[in-house]
Amino acid sequence: MELIYHPENTRSFRDMGWIKLYQSFHPNYPPAPNRRNFGVLVVFDNGFIMPGGKGFGMHPHDNMEIVSVLIHGAMVHSDTAGHNGINVENAIQLISAGTGVQHSEYNYSETEEIDNLQIWFLPKIKNLQPRYQTMVSEPADRDGKLQLLLSPTAENNSLEINQDVWMWRGSFKAGESISYHKRLNGNGIYLYIINGKAIAENQELSYRDGLGIINKESTDIFIKEDTDILIIDVPMV
Repeated sequence: MELIYHPENTRSFRDMGWIKLYQSFHPNYPPAPNRRNFGVLVVFDNGFIMPGGKGFGMHPHDNMEIVSVLIHGAMVHSDTAGHNGINVENAIQLISAGTGVQHSEYNYSETEEIDNLQIWFLPKIKNLQPRYQTMVSEPADRDGKLQLLLSPTAENNSLEINQDVWMWRGSFKAGESISYHKRLNGNGIYLYIINGKAIAENQELSYRDGLGIINKESTDIFIKEDTDILIIDVPMV
């Protein structure tokens, strides 16, 4: 077994005025050694976008699976494939960029900042037709359990990702435990604490900490404080 610990306070940070950007890892801006990728998981950004129409102008992507998890706020999305709308709090957005798409994202609110996670995966098959999907993970859907957000086959009403990735979100009370068994041999498990405090593999994890677990079939997670957690089951090659 191998563990890769990403403490919140070692994330890179850039304040660009319109966004406060924290990066757990990124191929073009590694904040520390071993931060360029975790298997096919290549970007893990946490952006706080300021209110008043601030955001990302139209920009291109191709051959990337781009996931947004909207922790707080509302985001206006528009793309060149004709998708336009507002993603509300707790929305999950998946852009399968494929052969290429351009999109923009802006804070809908004039008064509240956005707390958004953006997570990028390399695709399993390149140059497919671009695809856009959304869902909302209501608190009741994940209270005391793991809700499946992404999967390769859209099981349990999850979004269908072009990769052998399963991503779950759960909200648990202090004193509860989770036992997670990975879905595919050769995958790793990546844990990310949105809020709260938990222990996995004898490592205490708190707000925005990440932990990668390699060469282990399962992991047990003990919840120390009320916790909102992401679990990502991801190919390592």
